[in-house]
Amino acid sequence: MDRLAKKVAVITGAGAGIGRASALRFAAEGAAVLVTDLNLDAADKVVAEIVEQGGRALSLKVDVGEEQELNAMIELAVKQFGRIDVLFNNAVINSKEMSLRDRDFLNFDSEVFFTKMRVNALSGVLATKYALPYMLKQGAGSVIFTSSTSSVAGEVSQFTYGASKAAVNFFVQSIAATYGKSGIRCNAILPGVIQTESMEMWANENMKSAFLDIQNVPRLGRPEDIANMALFLASDESSYVNGSLYQVNGGMTCATPMVPVVRKYLI
Repeated sequence: MDRLAKKVAVITGAGAGIGRASALRFAAEGAAVLVTDLNLDAADKVVAEIVEQGGRALSLKVDVGEEQELNAMIELAVKQFGRIDVLFNNAVINSKEMSLRDRDFLNFDSEVFFTKMRVNALSGVLATKYALPYMLKQGAGSVIFTSSTSSVAGEVSQFTYGASKAAVNFFVQSIAATYGKSGIRCNAILPGVIQTESMEMWANENMKSAFLDIQNVPRLGRPEDIANMALFLASDESSYVNGSLYQVNGGMTCATPMVPVVRKYLI
């Protein structure tokens, strides 16, 4: 259990869901983890779990929409742990009110657009900007972004969410191309339907059943599924992987749209 031994990882949005699962997984594999979240109590609880299991971790309240807080986050990681090897830009805005305002294209809301772009896309770009000098000095580093399956095709709702994650994909590949020769890798994970706290805010039981029907595995995703991919990308096992967009979505995009119909009515 030492795939991340001697590494230091910073994870945003780590108080719950994918971020929490990743923080626990990273720590279990030997990393020192800076657990950051807008909800400090949630981050503290994750740190307590890690410490109870014999790991090393610190918590920090971070509003990823504020650039100075992202800078302070990176500086704290280096001050406390001496380096930064992994930056997992995972935080996302989970405002139910804003999601409701992003459902009707004829009433497209520019405030929602700029807010989601700032939190979902720009925050990771800025955090990476501050982490890069330390990684370049080391000659190595892994930057990971949480993107989304919604980033690669059109939607009929949540237009700004998908657009913000498409922006993430661009920056992931641009950072990879710009700094790959210097030993810095940058990759993204594109989750499908993951059963997190935020999902429970918008998905009803009928939607969950429908989501399961279009997947090509027998269950919906769990935060641990994404954490496992993040662990691979954080570790030296992925040293030849750079600029990749990994779809971890239960095979949702591996088949034609006709497959659920054929499966239900013909097979």
